Amino acid sequence: MNRAFVVVNPAAGGGRTERLWRRLRDDLVGLGLDFEWAATTGPGGATGLARRAADDGWPLVVAVGGDGTLNEVVNGVLDAEGRPRAVLGVISTGRGRDACANLGLPSDPALAARRLLTGAETALDLGLAEWPDGTRRCFVNACGAGFDAVVARRVAARGGSGTVPYVRGVLEALAAQRAVAVEIALDGAAAWAGPVTAVVVANGACYGGGMRIAPAADLGDAQLDLVVLGDLGRMELVWWLPTVYRGEHLAHRKIFTRHAREVVIRAAEPLPTHVDGEPTRSTPVTVRVLPGALRLLR
Repeated sequence: MNRAFVVVNPAAGGGRTERLWRRLRDDLVGLGLDFEWAATTGPGGATGLARRAADDGWPLVVAVGGDGTLNEVVNGVLDAEGRPRAVLGVISTGRGRDACANLGLPSDPALAARRLLTGAETALDLGLAEWPDGTRRCFVNACGAGFDAVVARRVAARGGSGTVPYVRGVLEALAAQRAVAVEIALDGAAAWAGPVTAVVVANGACYGGGMRIAPAADLGDAQLDLVVLGDLGRMELVWWLPTVYRGEHLAHRKIFTRHAREVVIRAAEPLPTHVDGEPTRSTPVTVRVLPGALRLLR
């Protein structure tokens, strides 16, 4: 496969992507890739560019940027039924790069560029979040409701890049943290009822910039991994957060985990949600797996 349309988010990584892309363009020409490219101009732009590329018959659509850019491109290359219309390529240049760990991709942009010519196509699962108003959004890493979604909203509202806005978002969310009662159904059966700090439905093991939220998650098992954080106090949450990076948090007595193909989350009051770290609508939300919906070049 030597023809590709490349979607570039120049703002990803605090402008790092724009600098990298200048060098990568020359590399791709030297490697013999026949490509066209376009830059995003704002939120949602990558989805539109990817959708037009798929409409125009490009066999390979490449996302250059962070996990948020990748999420937008994934949603652009799928049809209304969640079927892939093009193969996806990824050159990850963002801050967290959880998709690299989850998808088995190189984190080195130059190596990732070479994989566009030498890689093999594979089929992996995606998650799909749906809201009552008909809004649908696929995700690669995870969908979350509660604390992590509050952080995502605060970071998005403030703007900027790098770790400082994220740390400020976490601190602000901690200050305002309180548990909310939720009901969760798994594959049509009631599974949880009670106060929660957050609910995470994971497709891959990592999210949030290296947190191993669901260490056993497998993008090829046609299932999603549910991780429920029960009623954690503020200080308890502060002590708990570092353990997620080591994947040791599941031993906590207030953590509930299960596997399922479909997860329905309803809350006593609307909880904010996110997909792949991008803010989305509030609960209620239904999340299900799309087995093999991602055609990935890696």
